[in-house]
Amino acid sequence: MDAVIRPLRETDRPAVTRLLDDAVGAGFWRFADGADATSIVAVSGAGEVAGVVLACLEPAGDPGARMALLGPSQSAAETGGLVLHVRQLAVAPAARRSGIASRLMTRAEAEALARGATAAYAFGWLPAGRPEPDAVPFYVAAGYEARPDIPDFYAEGSVATGALCPYCGEPPCRCAARPFVKALGPG
Repeated sequence: MDAVIRPLRETDRPAVTRLLDDAVGAGFWRFADGADATSIVAVSGAGEVAGVVLACLEPAGDPGARMALLGPSQSAAETGGLVLHVRQLAVAPAARRSGIASRLMTRAEAEALARGATAAYAFGWLPAGRPEPDAVPFYVAAGYEARPDIPDFYAEGSVATGALCPYCGEPPCRCAARPFVKALGPG
């Protein structure tokens, strides 16, 4: 699919909201705001949002980054530097398997590297009682290293927001997450 990859614009938000609500459920995601936002969209020739990566830069010592980079059982040692947190990645059903997800990730990683990030991480959603989603082999193929699964990763957030998990239903969500980590830059 021919698509233009560019930064997320305010005018993209309604279409991105529909795409992400359909992909992961309302309440399980939010836009990254501020100077740390590194969110990218793929727009088809017809002007439709075909894919999105919501991402932001964080200090490597932030709790989520430490959990992914060092593992959930590691100490809370500060690691320093900036990392790219790939918060959500979704591609419209009609545009899947066309390379858009790879192009979105490549662009987000390049922008993060240019802004000083040394690594990237994402938490892959592992639906409770279901087969692993396509995101698992995608991240591995994109050069990310899988870390040990974190059970009930989304439980607290689902209770706090009242979000209905598309797999579990009523809170708490029982789905696990698998951290994926990638070094950015040479080496």
